[in-house]
Amino acid sequence: MEFNGTFLAAIITFIVFVFIMNKILYAPILGIMEQRENFINSNYKDADENKVKANVLNVERAEKLNGAKDDARERYLERVGEFKTQKEGIISDAQKEAGEELEKSRENLKNVSDEVKQNLKGSMNELANDIVEKVIGYRTEIEGFEDSVVDKVLWGQDS
Repeated sequence: MEFNGTFLAAIITFIVFVFIMNKILYAPILGIMEQRENFINSNYKDADENKVKANVLNVERAEKLNGAKDDARERYLERVGEFKTQKEGIISDAQKEAGEELEKSRENLKNVSDEVKQNLKGSMNELANDIVEKVIGYRTEIEGFEDSVVDKVLWGQDS
């Protein structure tokens, strides 16, 4: 095989062609591919960091939510306790008022009962006098009855 000038010119031309292609085509394409790879790796890294941050935020949110629930539960229980105390106070006041009203009513009924007894005693005296007048023919005044006799006649009780 003989090496002549054509072969040498073809090799030099090929080397110049590869050098020019490297400068014009391959280097920019390799640069773009490297930038793209760096961009993708950067996005993966950012995504991982964001995933970690999201997990931390979720944990914090869950803790705050649980804290808020506990706080709300405590406030609810405090309010329920306050309302129970108020309710007991209101019931106690109402019972006192009802007891006082009942006692007043008892006193009023006793007064009315005593008044009715006195009126009945007077009516019994009048009735007794009328009966005696009808039976014997003239009017005689019968003195008042004892309370025990009136109670026994009217209510069937011994006092």
